[in-house]
Amino acid sequence: MFKSLPLLALLGLAASPVVAAEQAWTGWHVGGHAGHASGDSRADVSLGGEWSIETQALRDDVSSAWSTDLGPDGSAFGLLFGYDHQFASGLVLGAELDYASLDISDSRATGLQPAPSVPTLSYDYANTIELDDKWSLRARFGYASGRHLFFASAGWVQVDATASASVASNGGYLKLGRQSGTLDGFEWGLGYAFDFGNQWSLRGEYLMTDLDDLRYDTDYLPGSTFTSPAYLESVRQDVDFDTFRISLDYRF
Repeated sequence: MFKSLPLLALLGLAASPVVAAEQAWTGWHVGGHAGHASGDSRADVSLGGEWSIETQALRDDVSSAWSTDLGPDGSAFGLLFGYDHQFASGLVLGAELDYASLDISDSRATGLQPAPSVPTLSYDYANTIELDDKWSLRARFGYASGRHLFFASAGWVQVDATASASVASNGGYLKLGRQSGTLDGFEWGLGYAFDFGNQWSLRGEYLMTDLDDLRYDTDYLPGSTFTSPAYLESVRQDVDFDTFRISLDYRF
């Protein structure tokens, strides 16, 4: 019997890494992440009110020149907190709460340009989009092979956004619309993580964020040469962006 004890101890030592490997990704984790984000934001301007008395050609000139595609980009960094459970099959399921501070923006100003249908009229169009704080809560689905984890995530996201649109003409027509709001949306991603074996892991991750539209109207600015009868403009602006980031996580 005593002769078999060394063999049993050896088998125990050989089995323990397997058990550890099976549970390598189980537990709570916190981390910090940093990366770069870039996206698209389409501003569509529609005209109403006294614009109806103008020619269709002029209305088309203004709405098409003022509507534009913007390409916001910039940095994204923040913190995350989550929990994963690894099954014996290698399947990993979990959830993650994520905060990111965004510095993502873009703007354009055309300068005075003549309206093709009325060359004596010139307009200067400007548009901006800015994205700030982001919160997301995503489910994680993955497969672990030893220290390697391949995963996908998907869930709800909320982002603070500010957009504006302005116009100034050589006829003294001055309007500005600006709107700030918290936009809900959907976020999904793919990633890979490597476990260093000491409760720390490093991951690379791609996320795609699709947000609800931001809608707002313009108002006359002080100094506009005419304000009545009212010419009205409404802006519908959509936003989506992609983020590539690296995260260092600690599991406890």
